[in-house]
Amino acid sequence: MTTPPLGTTPPRPSGAGEAEAVGLDVGATKIAALRITRDGTVLARARCDTPRGSAQDLVATLADLVKQVRGDRVAAVGAGLPGMVDARTGALVFAPGLDFARAPLRELIEEAVGLPVRTDNDANTAAWAEYRLGAGRGHDHMVLVTIGSGLGCGMVVGGRLLRGSHGYAAEVSHLVVDPRGPRCECGAYGCWGVSASGRAIARLGCEAVAARPASPLARLIGPEPSGAGEAVTRAAGEGDPEAAGILARVGALTGRGLAALANMLDPSVLVVGGGPISAGELLLGPARASFDRWLYSPADRPPVPIVPARFGNEAGAIGAALLALEELAGRSPAG
Repeated sequence: MTTPPLGTTPPRPSGAGEAEAVGLDVGATKIAALRITRDGTVLARARCDTPRGSAQDLVATLADLVKQVRGDRVAAVGAGLPGMVDARTGALVFAPGLDFARAPLRELIEEAVGLPVRTDNDANTAAWAEYRLGAGRGHDHMVLVTIGSGLGCGMVVGGRLLRGSHGYAAEVSHLVVDPRGPRCECGAYGCWGVSASGRAIARLGCEAVAARPASPLARLIGPEPSGAGEAVTRAAGEGDPEAAGILARVGALTGRGLAALANMLDPSVLVVGGGPISAGELLLGPARASFDRWLYSPADRPPVPIVPARFGNEAGAIGAALLALEELAGRSPAG
C-alpha cells in the first residue's frame, strides 16, 4: 500500500469502489477533516477553527465539515477527540481544551451526519495511522508520542491499540521526567507534558528572551509570546545556539520519558511526532542519547529506534478514518 505525499490530493485509485471514510481531528484551536480510502489515500480536505461554546456547537461544526468532504462512497466517520473518551460509549468524558466538560459525542455526531461514527482519543487515532501506514508500519509493538501544545501518546501492543479497561490508557503526560521541573496543572512538579512539550519549548524560549532581551532569539520571538515555540524550533534549525540548547534540553527529557515507556512495554519502535520534530536531529539526537542512558540494560536488548512520525498534523484524522472503516468491517483494533 502506498500513502500519498503530505499536502497533495492524488487522483482516485483504481480500487476506489470500496468504502471510504471521513476522519476528523478535533483540536483545542483547529479541526481537520479528511476523506480517505482504506489504503490512506486522501481524496478531500477541509479545516476550520474549533468553535467556542457547547457540545452542540462543536457537533454542528463537525457535521458541516463532513458535508464539505463527503462523497458517495463514505460509509463511516471517525473522530479523534482531545481528551478522555469512554471506550464503551464513545462519549467524551474530559477535555480540558474545550469549553464543555463532557458530552455523548459519538451519539450526537451520528445523529448529525446519519452515518456510523467511531470516536477515540486523538493520540490513539494518530498512533493508529502511524502503525497502519506510517513510521510504525511493520511493528506490532509501537509507541507514538506527540509533542504539541501538550503531550499525547498512543500505544499499539500486539497489533492492537492499548486502551485499558475504560479507554483512558496511555496518559503519559503526567509521568514525571524532571522532579525539579515546573508545576503541572495536576499539582505535581516536572510532569512530561509541562517539562518536554511544545508548551515547554515556548516557556523556555520566553525565559531566554527575558534574560537576554538583545539576543538573536529575542528578535525572532518578538513581543508576542504566542508563537514562541515555533520561533525557537525555526531558530534552532537556522543555527541559533540558544534555541538549539532549548531543543536539546527538551529532547533529553523526551528521551527519559521514552525510556520509561520502553522499560514498561518493550516496543520495537518509538515514533515521535508534533511540530518540533521539524528540527530533526536537534531534538531527536539528544532524545536518543538520553534514551540510551535511562533504558534498562540496553546492551542486553535489541536496539529500539526512535524515528520521526510520517503523517504530521494529518495523523489524527487519517487514523480516525481508518478506525471507523475497520469497525464498520467488524474488526476492532482496541485492546
